[in-house]
Amino acid sequence: MIAVPDMIDSALMTLGPFLFMAVSVIGVRMAGYWLSFIFFSGRFRRREAVTTTELRGLDVPFVKIQITTRGSDGSTGVILRGIRNVVELGREDPAFYSCFLSVEVVTESADQAETVRSVFQDAPIAVHTLVIPVNYETPAGTGLKARGLHYAVENRRGLWNRKPGRTFIVHYDEESVMVPDELRKLVKVLSTTKKKVLEGPIYYPLEYLRASVLCRSMEANRPMGCYECRHVMESGVPLHLHGSNLVVDEALENELGWDIGSLDGRPFIAEDYVFGMNAFTKYGRGIFDWHGCLMLEQPPFSVHSAFKQRYRWIFGVLQGITAAARSPRFRALPLWTRTGLLWGTRFRIATFALGAVVGTLSLLVVPIFVGRALAALILDEPPLIPGAASLWLAVIGSMWLGSVFVGAWHNVADAGLDRWSRTSEIARAVAVAPISGICESSAALVAVAGWMSGKRGVEWIPTPKTKQADLASIRNGD
Repeated sequence: MIAVPDMIDSALMTLGPFLFMAVSVIGVRMAGYWLSFIFFSGRFRRREAVTTTELRGLDVPFVKIQITTRGSDGSTGVILRGIRNVVELGREDPAFYSCFLSVEVVTESADQAETVRSVFQDAPIAVHTLVIPVNYETPAGTGLKARGLHYAVENRRGLWNRKPGRTFIVHYDEESVMVPDELRKLVKVLSTTKKKVLEGPIYYPLEYLRASVLCRSMEANRPMGCYECRHVMESGVPLHLHGSNLVVDEALENELGWDIGSLDGRPFIAEDYVFGMNAFTKYGRGIFDWHGCLMLEQPPFSVHSAFKQRYRWIFGVLQGITAAARSPRFRALPLWTRTGLLWGTRFRIATFALGAVVGTLSLLVVPIFVGRALAALILDEPPLIPGAASLWLAVIGSMWLGSVFVGAWHNVADAGLDRWSRTSEIARAVAVAPISGICESSAALVAVAGWMSGKRGVEWIPTPKTKQADLASIRNGD
């Protein structure tokens, strides 16, 4: 019979090298975050205040805030919240802001459109609504959110809310909020830039305490990930493109459109990624940039909703990169560029999915390693792991926990909490990070496994925007 210690040693000998290599791969990805955080934080978020007086002296373009929605339960309230912040800016100088600033709500719900119109009928800036007909179809048969986005494009091509000059579309998700200070900064950027596709950072403080602790910890990863987004947008190679806080020159958007079709008969769920790839393959890296103006959003309320959200992200990128590889324009790119795009995207997906495996195994193996290390120290025996390897793992662990700390710090800064509550929330996010990390990366692992097994179908079910809607989605199994 094999003794238990021998079985443990055998397991460690088998799992140890795999874990070391897997953790090292993830560590390389984290190092990219930290390089951007340490050396380029000044370019990540614009800090200088911008006044209305300053904007009056600039050649200000037309700016349209576009919110594209299915009109699902609970979405109206959060959409109104986002519009109110735009309207608040307009009230600072109605004569000035009404000349160039407007809001467009593109929705599948006629009732929601009517509510928006009635609430803002006397607003100092124009608030337009556009109802997507139930029977509307794009020429390429595009579905899900891209269908609504392209309906707006077709209407703009037909002169709906058309403006006589350079115009930018600022894309919001349903729950997105840009406070007046950040909107003024964005208007200044757009007044001086020659770029056509820009993005900025997103933090997640809205409805913060109503989300579960695990969800709050999951969202702590996202602001740190935005440091990588900054690098991606400034380099002009769209390995990632998020659909909110995305700003697109209207002429470019009208030219490209959102009629992205489907992949093997299945609609695209990550329309933002596909749009970015289409823009890149046609115009190159010179049209992309980072505007650095902050948008606020809210975390999912439950692990169920957070899991579904992450699943859609990864599945959508897998769709997008597969479609891009088939594109004649993509195949016409230089080999080095194609290789970088394909394997850069696959590396990002792999590290995300690998986190579930590494996290689960680490919960089992790390306590044994720690116990053996302490025993070796006390008994003056050779260490289980060489000193250099131990140091490398410690650095990676510090980067991981540090990224959760930094992300939580960003999120709680605008969550309306006092000093001690912010401190306790950051500590809580870090404390549960081992569990929340497994929950989050498991969604990526399931998406990759499903994709490799031949699954191609996905639905556009927006993350519930209220606690009540979230509970209903769990009960209904959405």
